[in-house]
Amino acid sequence: MKKNLLFILSLFFLVLAANSFLQAQRTTDVRQVIIGNGGKFESVPPYTDYVTVETYNLATQLVTVFNTIGTQSVQDVLIDGNHAYVTAQDSIVLYNIDTFQRIIAVADSGVNKMALTQGKLIITKQYPIGRFFTEVLDATNLSLIALIDGIPGDCEGVAVFQNYAFIACDSGYQGTKGRLAVVNTNNWSLLGVADLGADAIGSYSVFPYAGYIFIVNRTPYGGGNIGSITRFDPGNQTFTTHVMNVKIGVGYGISNNLLYMGINNSIGTYDLDTQQIVDTTLFSYFGAGGSIEIHSAAVDYVNNKLYTDLGNRTSFGIGVVFSFTGDSLTSYATGINADACAIDFRTPTGTGNSHQDQDLRVFPNPVDDYIGVTVGTKSTLQEITIYDLTGRTVLTRPVRDNEKNIRINVSGYPSGIYMISFTTDQGTKVRKFVKR
Repeated sequence: MKKNLLFILSLFFLVLAANSFLQAQRTTDVRQVIIGNGGKFESVPPYTDYVTVETYNLATQLVTVFNTIGTQSVQDVLIDGNHAYVTAQDSIVLYNIDTFQRIIAVADSGVNKMALTQGKLIITKQYPIGRFFTEVLDATNLSLIALIDGIPGDCEGVAVFQNYAFIACDSGYQGTKGRLAVVNTNNWSLLGVADLGADAIGSYSVFPYAGYIFIVNRTPYGGGNIGSITRFDPGNQTFTTHVMNVKIGVGYGISNNLLYMGINNSIGTYDLDTQQIVDTTLFSYFGAGGSIEIHSAAVDYVNNKLYTDLGNRTSFGIGVVFSFTGDSLTSYATGINADACAIDFRTPTGTGNSHQDQDLRVFPNPVDDYIGVTVGTKSTLQEITIYDLTGRTVLTRPVRDNEKNIRINVSGYPSGIYMISFTTDQGTKVRKFVKR
């Protein structure tokens, strides 16, 4: 993969401003990959091959199937701490992925993609649903909190930014344009549905980045080699769509300024800063052209790896680990149609505050809503700055004279790892915290 100047500058900035995010990443464990396998396609009963859920342990490189869901397809896997949520056609299942025990399962129809915010699980819906294309559940017991009405058709990816959920609406296989629904997460009301136009047909994956919402618009079936990415500005409700002469697939995740996504039946990269494709093909997988496809993938931004699930949809499936430069590193067993996977990122107990001196405390860590900062007598605090993993400034807050106890609202931040930098009369001190 070609070196990217903005990527290098971003790393340099992180080293200077935040005592290196690489150091913070080393305190984050990447323990396992949770994979959902849809199994063989069976058009009529009796069904014999159901959804299985497995773990690939990165330390032992062993694969273990730990549960079966009695349905025919899997849509999404979402990990939060030691919990994993799986949507599978007509079921939503919550697991403890330390013990691999099923905690609770509920029946539901048309379940699709998921997002978490403030203890709430957002579920997008698709066919056979005809109304209420998004719902909100309690993340602890999967009880229904809200049904969101007014979204015009099948929904795909969802992302939360600040106090809003942004939901891609592709309106099903007969859709003719892309849409983006905006929901207020304070009261779960639909604020509106932005019409993104025909260039954004196939709206699918949604990612917040640098104050914008990026929507990956999949090339429709039979749509040739034309796909697009839309950048939506939530502040003024405007958008631009970049149409490209390549076949666009699913968005898999972001590392620094690069979005990893499906391009021309492989995985490529898109620079979110310049809004240009960097690489169309990071790797070439084995097999005759068109016989092997990517079912799912996840981005390990800590170790610069891609965990991909490949197969032929009928009889073959395998997981392959690639470096960000496209080298094949290892492989592991999966089932057929491994259509969903997620990486288990953990912050080891105590690492959040293990390097803190008692003169400067940040708590709680991990945090849900508000983070507290207390300053002792040794330092005079002058300014607080919070950075996300891309190196973007999320918050800059001056500190008043003799202000020793500070409370910062982080409830609207997307889940992930953040660095908080303190400018004091004794220099700069950096802490890490995890937003759940």
